[in-house]
Order: sequence, then structure tokens, then C-alpha cells
Amino acid sequence: MSWRGEEMIVNRSAAYARRLGRGKRARRTGASMEGSLASWVNSTVSQREAERQVERTGERVLDLYHNDAMSHGVIESLLVEAVGIGLTPQPSPKSDWLGQDAGWESEFQAAALRAWEEHGLDCRHWCDAQRRLDYYGLQGLAYLNWKWLGIGVFQVIAKKRPMAPLSTCLLPIDPFRLVTPSDLTNKEIYDGIEIDKDGEPVKVWLRKPGEIMTRPISANCESFDVWDEKTGLPRILLVTDVRNICEYRQDSILGPMISEIKHSNDLAEAAVVGAMIRNLYTMFVNDFGQGKVSKDTPWNKRVVETEKGTILVGSGKEKPTFFQHDAAPSRYSEMFGAIIDRLGMATGRGAENVMRKFQASYSASKANMEKADQINEFEHRTLNSQFSQPFWSWIQYESALRGRLPVKSLKHFLTNLYAYTHCEHLPQPMRQIDREKQAKADALELSNNTTTLRTIYGKRGKNWRDETRQRAIEAKHFQDLEAEFSVNLSEVSESVFEEQEEEKEDVRDNEK
Repeated sequence: MSWRGEEMIVNRSAAYARRLGRGKRARRTGASMEGSLASWVNSTVSQREAERQVERTGERVLDLYHNDAMSHGVIESLLVEAVGIGLTPQPSPKSDWLGQDAGWESEFQAAALRAWEEHGLDCRHWCDAQRRLDYYGLQGLAYLNWKWLGIGVFQVIAKKRPMAPLSTCLLPIDPFRLVTPSDLTNKEIYDGIEIDKDGEPVKVWLRKPGEIMTRPISANCESFDVWDEKTGLPRILLVTDVRNICEYRQDSILGPMISEIKHSNDLAEAAVVGAMIRNLYTMFVNDFGQGKVSKDTPWNKRVVETEKGTILVGSGKEKPTFFQHDAAPSRYSEMFGAIIDRLGMATGRGAENVMRKFQASYSASKANMEKADQINEFEHRTLNSQFSQPFWSWIQYESALRGRLPVKSLKHFLTNLYAYTHCEHLPQPMRQIDREKQAKADALELSNNTTTLRTIYGKRGKNWRDETRQRAIEAKHFQDLEAEFSVNLSEVSESVFEEQEEEKEDVRDNEK
């Protein structure tokens, strides 16, 4: 076979592969953007077209976030629920795995937390390379980019600062810089992320700062390796939860909601127009005077327009008819409620959660909040595994390099990096309507060994060792005061508690 024949076979195989690949990518600016089922006819598109559409969708999503109140509220409420005050790390090294005792575990936890707090929370040298956000703020930014644009991108770099204990920093990268170079179509690059034959991300491609071309060539792009060869940790953190094997960038959460949000805006404008119309009047005045108006008088001489309404002048023999404006618009609240129900399904948290108005019974509202918390736990897993845990591991690695952690050796640390850096990132607790019941539930779980002080304090963003030490300091202070003044402060506190219980019983009796 000649070389030309071999070239034809290769081209046919490539074209066949491209045709197979088209069926795995759907339109990202389809029915939700155009509002028509006819757009489903072109639901299968090519890889390049899918990447263009995801950028177009991202631009529309950012526009909605900045200019639409409902979209802004949805995103902000998701951020407050899923991240809130931040996911607090609680180091829990595998001491049995490493052959260490409980004393070493306590020492390691204290050293790891100290390194993290000095590096991530000290305002002199936050772990953000732009020096704008602390550790918790970076978690919020990662979540926002993930929900806004389908992916959050961060680069781990070393940046020395005066008096800074560590040099490891995170540099946030605008997801819009992810791009597939136009001259590298023969490589497996999806949404700006190059993968190997098994689908593992190996490089990210970013358009250079100032590059204005939509599809630049590779010379106008920058590429960075995803993984660090020495530690095995990711140098590029990709926060996403995509499940399509042909894409690496998830769709924005606002993408499927665009049609509902547009309908909501149309309904709101119709309601405003309806309210304006209802505040206007139409008055019919009979002319019983000189007979200047008759049935033959033109309408342009019988209508008087004022700022607040319209006056119709009729003759003495004409019967007046008045117009009612309360029918415009009709059933606004019912249609708006249907839109809110659809938005509740789209976020997975229910309509009451979207509206922030819990009007159902206590048990129904509680069930709704628990269902929403299930979604939050699922998102915590993604955020922790792709952002919080890798960056925590980088902080512990540099701390081990600087001798700030009690490790056997650096080689032993790298070999058992997972056991050393194992950490739980606890979210903020659910806000309780009845805090007394929650306190009793915590005490009951502590008594039957179904929870720990570390978990309870960790969900509040506090260190259980510091809090229990402070409690011991206060108890010792009370003992010193009792010895100095010959009083029993515990009896005073008990009497106050008994008085509160008596007041509650009186209230119950009065209600009966």
C-alpha cells in the first residue's frame, strides 16, 4: 500500500472517531437559553463547539449573578449553606498506622494546627498569593467558581514573605483562561485540560494574560503540569464534579435555571405594570349642560388624559360604563410559586429554602432543612477532596521540611503522607430552632459515646483542647473565689437554673 493510501485510512479513522465523539457532548446553550424544543434537534455537537458554548453560558451566568436579584440570592444562599464560616480542619493522623502512641498523636495535632493557623489565618501573611483571602475565604472562592463556571482552578506556588512561617501559597486562576489551543486538535484536551489515554489530567492550558483571541494557538498559551513528581500532590487544584468522560468542566448551576429566571423577571414586570394600571382611574362624565357633546362628537374631543387616569365625556343620554383593572395580571402568586418550586428542584434544596420562608409545620420545615443538609454534605465531600485536603497536605509537607512537625524523617513522611496528613474538615453546624434541645442531645450523645467533644467544637470552628482548657481555667478560678470569700458559687448557679425551670412550668400551666 502506498503512503497516500495509508494517509487516507488514518484520516478516515480520525473522522470516524470524531463522529463517535460528537454523540457524547450535548448543547450547553440549548433549550434553557432559547426556550424552544426545536433546539434539541442539534443536541449533539463537536468538542470545539461544546467548549465555546460553556464559555458563553459562563458569561451569561456572571451577568445573571451581577444583575439579577434572584440569581444573586440563589448563589449566595448556596455559599452560606455549603461553606458558611468555613470547613474547619481537625487533624487526625493514623497513629496506629505509623506505630506511634497517643502522646505523639496529641503533639502532632497541636503542631499541625499551629502551623495551619499561623499560615492560613494570620492577616500578615495569608495563604492566598494575592494576599486578599485567608484559608476560609479561599474555600468560599473555590465553591463560588465551581458553582458559577463549573470549575475552580488554583495553582500551588512558593512565595516568600517577611516573617511568614511558610512560603506555600495558592494562586487563584480565572476559569475563563482555560482554553484548548487551536493547533493542538490532535491531543486529548477538553475544556483546557489535557488528559492521558486513561483520562487522568496531566496538564492545564491557559491563555496568556492579555491574549484576546477566542481560540489562540499554543504559542499564545501557557501549560502547567497538574501533578508534582516528588510528593505526588496536585500542583493545580481542579475543583469540579463532572461525570461526563468527554468533558472536565462541570456546567454552571445557574445554567438550567436561566429559563425559570427569565420567566420570573417577565412575571415581575407584568405585576408592576398591573399594579400601575390598578392605581389609575377611568371616569365617565355625563354632559347635562349646553349639549356640547353628542353621539356624533369625535372621540379625540371626548377623551381627557390626566396624570392619574382618563376622563371620558359623554352626552346626557349615554349610559356610563366603568372599567375594572384588577384582572391584570391574573394569578401572579400562583405562577410565581410554580417557578420557585422549579428553582427549588434545580438547587436540590426545596422551594422553602430558596424563598427563605419556612411557612410549613415545624416537622416539615425540619425535614426540608435536613434534605438540604444532605446536598451540603455531598458538596463538602467534593470540596474537601479536591481543595481542602490537598492544600492541607501541602502545608504539612512544608512544615515537615522546616522541622515543625514531629516526624521520623522526611522520607518516612512522604512514604506515609496520607497517614500523617489525614484530616477531617468539619462544616458549620445546622442552626437549631430550639438550642436547649440541641444541648441536651449533645449531652446524651456524649454520655452514650456516639459523639466527641472534638466533633462538637470542630463544627463551631473551635479547637476542643483550647475550649476544655479554658473551661478548666474558669473552674479553677471559681474555686479560688470560693476559698477567698467563703461562698459557694455553684449553689448560686443551681438556684438560678431552678428558678428558670419554675418559670417554664408556670408558662406551661398558663397555656393549659
